[in-house]
Amino acid sequence: MDLGKLEAALSAFSVLEPTALPLHHVQVFLVVAQREPILYDDIEKILGLSNASVSRTVNALSDVHRTGREGLRLLKVEKDPEERRRYLCSLSSRGRALLRQIKSL
Repeated sequence: MDLGKLEAALSAFSVLEPTALPLHHVQVFLVVAQREPILYDDIEKILGLSNASVSRTVNALSDVHRTGREGLRLLKVEKDPEERRRYLCSLSSRGRALLRQIKSL
């Protein structure tokens, strides 16, 4: 693994939220990017996170943070058309732009 590329990829995230972007936010973004659309439940299983943690993280990465402030707008969340009680996550256009930036490193 090229640590310089890893550092550059993490720097792309730190620009979004310089002082408060936890590592699991990056992990959730990358899981969604590789498997979209993906259910919350699948993110929980892959990363070993609780439902509450995934919900908070996805909210922070989508339009509105749980505190009511603007989220990072990297993900979009939609109800699963097959089961309206479940939610699907996918990359937003801003998320796709970030993914392209990371892939170009």
